[in-house]
Amino acid sequence: MTTLITGIDHVHLTAPNGSEARVRAFYVDVLGLREIPKPPSLQARGGVWFDCGNLQLHIGVEEAPDNERSRRHVAFQVDDLAAVRQRLNAHGVPIEEGAAPIEGVIRFYCRDAVGNRVEFAQAIRAEKPEAQDWLKRAEWVDEYGVGSGDVERVAVSQDGQWLAAGTYVEDVRRQTPSIFIWRSGETSEPEVVVEMPASVWELAFSPNGRELVGLTEDGSLETWRTGDFESEQFAELPERSSGLAYSDDGGLLAVGAGDTVVVFRPGLERLHTIQHGLDGVHALAFDPHGMLAVSGEALRIQLWQVRPIQGSSWELFGHESPAVQLRFHPAAPVLAAVTDAGQALLWNINEGPETPKTLGNEAGQVNALAFSPDGERLACGGDEGRVWLWDGQGEEIVSEIDVGAVVRALVFSSDGAQLVIGTEGGRVQVWRVR
Repeated sequence: MTTLITGIDHVHLTAPNGSEARVRAFYVDVLGLREIPKPPSLQARGGVWFDCGNLQLHIGVEEAPDNERSRRHVAFQVDDLAAVRQRLNAHGVPIEEGAAPIEGVIRFYCRDAVGNRVEFAQAIRAEKPEAQDWLKRAEWVDEYGVGSGDVERVAVSQDGQWLAAGTYVEDVRRQTPSIFIWRSGETSEPEVVVEMPASVWELAFSPNGRELVGLTEDGSLETWRTGDFESEQFAELPERSSGLAYSDDGGLLAVGAGDTVVVFRPGLERLHTIQHGLDGVHALAFDPHGMLAVSGEALRIQLWQVRPIQGSSWELFGHESPAVQLRFHPAAPVLAAVTDAGQALLWNINEGPETPKTLGNEAGQVNALAFSPDGERLACGGDEGRVWLWDGQGEEIVSEIDVGAVVRALVFSSDGAQLVIGTEGGRVQVWRVR
């Protein structure tokens, strides 16, 4: 049976007529949420909307909602329950203790300024792996060859069964750009070779593992069914379109299309078109909550909420040349970028939208980066023929890999145990890193 529901768009609570100021005082002043504008067609109804990261909170108004006796509530995920308790106490908000225990979670309730019940829950995470789980010296595992061209993008399926590489060629009249697909560990011959009309600029497996998607220099966007790799859908975008990213749940695919970003549902069904004003698109990335980062030629990175699409974006600054690759940390509000000047930068989105951290230049001109799935490592490689493994916050280098060729693409396996490296000269190397 086809899945009809792809996620939760928003939560709706109620408040008495005329209580918007009290609602704002609690959700903005106490909890620090950001108010977002209501659509013009709904503004006359009153109420207030807030951005909660992965969804929205809508507070509508009605006559005598009787919230104080209701058990309906909104539950917020938090990283520091003690800090929330301290903030509520400082504002004189009573806390409801005695919530029934749930394994792996600590939580409590309170009531907002108009009586709605609000839950705060913190997951008790397992202890982080010990340092020895990550190899100080990576171990070479396999190498694959594409025959001609440079490896521009690499991708690994979620189950680890398939490895794919897309190639860039200088002259399509002399060499044929292609997508090479291997069964992992079978390095002799690729299982499938898909000849492409132009160099492959983007390549990714969907998070659910059902499809492989590629975008070429001439704007051809195509998906193939995983397994037999038969073509399924095709879309024609403007020439030199760039940037491609899946949301973590696989429900959305964002693709740069000239001066816009097109957001697709599965099956390349168009959902939204984002008019960004960045003078083209260089790179895209989704964070774990579905927020989309967009970079272009303009020296700013836009952050868009796309469920539903918002009319304006938040922006990051501080880079001196355009960002050409973007990656979100899987567990922290951190965005990493590579610029076309070869810098690797990190933004903590909650702390400094104009003050990125610059990683050291040990790797020379940086061309590619990737976070491990647990966020414990950040791989960074470039023209020096080496890959440096930083800790996940970019504080220190913990190990390095001598690749022996210019690094153009990086991706971790879904379990984080292997790092796949694409290079100039048409090679794909696999290294065990934990």
